[in-house]
Amino acid sequence: MEPVIRQIALALSLDRQFSFDNFVSGRAELILSNLQSLILGNGEIQIGLWGAASTGKTHLLNAGADFARANGVLMQIYDATQLLHCDADEFEGFSHCDVLAIDNLDALAGDPGWEACFYQVINRCRDGEYRFLYSMTDRPENLPTRLDDFRSRLQWGLLLQLPAIGDGDIRQILRKRARLLGIELSDEVISYLMTRHARDLAEQIAILRHLDGISLRQQRRVTIPLVKQALRELG
Repeated sequence: MEPVIRQIALALSLDRQFSFDNFVSGRAELILSNLQSLILGNGEIQIGLWGAASTGKTHLLNAGADFARANGVLMQIYDATQLLHCDADEFEGFSHCDVLAIDNLDALAGDPGWEACFYQVINRCRDGEYRFLYSMTDRPENLPTRLDDFRSRLQWGLLLQLPAIGDGDIRQILRKRARLLGIELSDEVISYLMTRHARDLAEQIAILRHLDGISLRQQRRVTIPLVKQALRELG
């Protein structure tokens, strides 16, 4: 019988853009050095990343997978929001990797089966079976769990807060992402995007993807008129 749980891939449509090199944060050096050490097996064995939306949590987990592949490390990534649609009793295979990474782990809070499952996951990590990396939106001690031991084990490892990104960070990220797509964004275009549309990084990246498609189809440089067209098409 086909197993209920298979490796659940995160959104990797921009996989080539998820790298440690283009992560932008005031704490980038501290965060990246600790993640690289965990992946290579010469640092912490458990790290929790926490921060609000658009602070780079999913980016870092995907970038970690890219770094792991480049260094011959087997890393498995799951999205906890998708795991919720599966049976916790069928979650197997995570011991057959060097690093287990879970995005949005706080989505499992309140589910007794999944809380018990990850209580054991962390125990096995502490026993040296693999390294464990996870992300959530708030500190573990604030997680509304049913199993206190699960919440306490999330606090065993190193906890790294991802600070909120400012306008300057968004500008830098947009420029870097655009260059990876072969697009040069002028200061005027970036300012237009920042002033005429939400300062939400996820939305700005979605606009950038759409701009890339239009630019390729029409063989046009990305200018303010092209941005206006893209925004009209996106509604």
